[in-house]
Amino acid sequence: MKERRMTPASATLRHVILRPLLEQGAACPLDVMFVLNSLSVGGSESKVVRLANRLRERGAEIGLAYLNGPHVLLRQIRPDIPVWHLDRRGKYSLSTLVALRHLVREQRPRNVVAVSLYPTLYVLGATRGMRRRPRAIGLINTTTFNPGQEWRGRVYRPVLRWLDWTVYGSEVQRRAWLSESAPAQRRSCVIYNGVDVRHFRAMHDAVALREQRRRLGIAERAVLVGTVGRLAPEKGQSALIDALARARAAGADVHLLIVGDGPMRARLEQHAARRGVSAQVTFAGAVLDVRPLLAIMEVFVLPSRYVETFSNAALEAMAMGKPLILSEIGGAREMIDDGVEGYVVPIEDIERRLPELLLRLAQDRRLRERLGRAATRRARSAFSLEAMIDRYSELFGCPLYGRGA
Repeated sequence: MKERRMTPASATLRHVILRPLLEQGAACPLDVMFVLNSLSVGGSESKVVRLANRLRERGAEIGLAYLNGPHVLLRQIRPDIPVWHLDRRGKYSLSTLVALRHLVREQRPRNVVAVSLYPTLYVLGATRGMRRRPRAIGLINTTTFNPGQEWRGRVYRPVLRWLDWTVYGSEVQRRAWLSESAPAQRRSCVIYNGVDVRHFRAMHDAVALREQRRRLGIAERAVLVGTVGRLAPEKGQSALIDALARARAAGADVHLLIVGDGPMRARLEQHAARRGVSAQVTFAGAVLDVRPLLAIMEVFVLPSRYVETFSNAALEAMAMGKPLILSEIGGAREMIDDGVEGYVVPIEDIERRLPELLLRLAQDRRLRERLGRAATRRARSAFSLEAMIDRYSELFGCPLYGRGA
């Protein structure tokens, strides 16, 4: 697929969109235009691509605009959804703002949805003062900030007040941004992330599972602990490596599988070497389909220290029958009940409790299986993708069930 850039100098949108529906005739007004930072393989980006595809399947008119690369998820978007690359340059691009405003006027969306904080600056600027202004909605994916970045909360809090509606991923997150008496509280809601429980389900092919472990060099008898996420300080993978080393020193035969990539990979590899567990830590890198790797995990751990709101990776692990260990951040206690589907550990107790929990789960297969079954039940009953799509359909005023486009 040849990529084309959108610039204010473009004669018509026909020449700059990645998927030109205008060639089929006059464009219908869009029900929803999503505006994202990028199409990278991230939790929010992947969720919005799934959401856009499902809304389109139900008959809604959907478009996606993104500010800059990477473009990894482009091929996962339905071919009948128009996609625009706005080609942002610099910290805040006035030319990109003008291009987005032109795009909104041309496509006439009823809802323009900023996915995460930064795109709200463009959505509000592009729609401000329009005679037929679409509804500006923000999908907020941040609860806390990395150390030294707390100023971002002070900057964005007044910005969010200008949105017509805001969507939060958990009640904890909404309370972090809005007081109960804030006027914007009445223009907000919580919609939990959803997981496709038909796509993410337990795999029982013992031969295939053993072969997958063999390819990764994981001993057959070792209890495999895994995590999925960007390799960055806020994700806390170094604490997981420490816990693995301590659990092994206490006699547990455990192996760690880390799925994902990022700026901390080299440091984490060095950290594993310093702790003497390099042979027991496998770095799988970033993958588009995590199911084969989730399938071989026996315990899923997400030891995030900052930023996390309502982890898609954790939901996928739940749907595939994995017991969870989550740090108490964002909506972790809304996702699982401690001791039922897994364990929730206060961040300040991670260093002490995580090795203990790994040791307990490594030594008790029945406990792992019981927690895993409960996790699957909860994912199916409370966090299905279809339930999430229904909530967003109602919010956007889209058909709940459409023509199956």
